[in-house]
Formats: sequence, C-alpha cells, structure tokens
Amino acid sequence: MANKTQSKLRFEDWRGLSHKPDTFYLAYGSNLCRERMAARCPDAVPAGTAKIPGFRLLFKKSGSGFYATIEQDANCFVPAAVYRISEYDEALLNRYEGYPKYYYKRYFQLPIRTPAGGRLKGQKKCMAYVLHEERLLGEPSMEYYRILDIGYETWGFDVETLDKGLSDSIGVKPAREYIERFQKQ
Repeated sequence: MANKTQSKLRFEDWRGLSHKPDTFYLAYGSNLCRERMAARCPDAVPAGTAKIPGFRLLFKKSGSGFYATIEQDANCFVPAAVYRISEYDEALLNRYEGYPKYYYKRYFQLPIRTPAGGRLKGQKKCMAYVLHEERLLGEPSMEYYRILDIGYETWGFDVETLDKGLSDSIGVKPAREYIERFQKQ
C-alpha cells in the first residue's frame, strides 16, 4: 500500500502508522474546536492559522446533516486553523470525515502564521477535507454552528466569513432569521 492513510485500513493495520506530526492540516469546520481536535487526533499540534485564498465557506449535506465545506470563489478566502498531524491522526480523520465517500482531500501551498504572530518559513503544503461539489446546500444545526462560532472566536477569525457562508448556503433572509435565533440562544 503506497500511502496507508489514502485507503480504508483494517484496525490491525493502524499499528504501523507513524505518530510523528509531519502533515499540515487545515481545519475550517468543527475541528476549529481544540478540544474536539485533541480527542479526534491525539498526535495533533496546533501550528497556527492560514487563509485559503480563492475559496468561500458553504454548508452542504453530508451523512447526518449540513456541514462546512469550501468551494472555489476568486473573490473570497476562508480562514483556517492549521494543525500538524501524524499519519495515524490522518487515518482517524479519514474515518471521521467519511473520506472518500463524503469528502475528498485538497492540497494548498500556504503561508502559516504562528500562534505567536510570526510566520513559518516559506509556504507549506497543507491538506483540507472538502465535501464533494454535487452535495446539496443547506442549513447547519444550531449546535454545529455554535461550535464554529466559538472556533472563530478562539482563533481570532472574523465571524463575517461564517455568516456569509450561511447566507450563501441558505439565502440572505433565511440566514438573517437563523442568526437572530442563534443569538437569542
């Protein structure tokens, strides 16, 4: 098997996976929550933040609801938390994200801002999970939206990107009403 994290693994095959965090992973959805990420990926280390240029945030149908994804749009960017993950973590994420049934992987060369405000040297190859484009747009649950809202606050991202993603997914008026209900909770 050329890359063990690219296909389904039997549990016994996981023993040989590396635990060294050497892959940059872009989190723009529920993995913005550090506690969730730590539970899902025990080897993950926060590396900083990045902007995914030429993409916008949307909410699309996956197995059990509507979740964050990115889609090309030359006039937008999506902020992301960057983690260094291991081969083992990537295998866990593949299973969690429903790769390749619901999500595929997309790679970007991006500059990364460190938590201290500096930059890592050069651009880094970063991986993100992206829902297949043919998936239907829709309204995320309030619970899921709250996780993202808290994540945006935690990482210092402008919540306007999150609100625009909702509006682009369900329409301006329904998004306005959704956000009003969300803020009352």
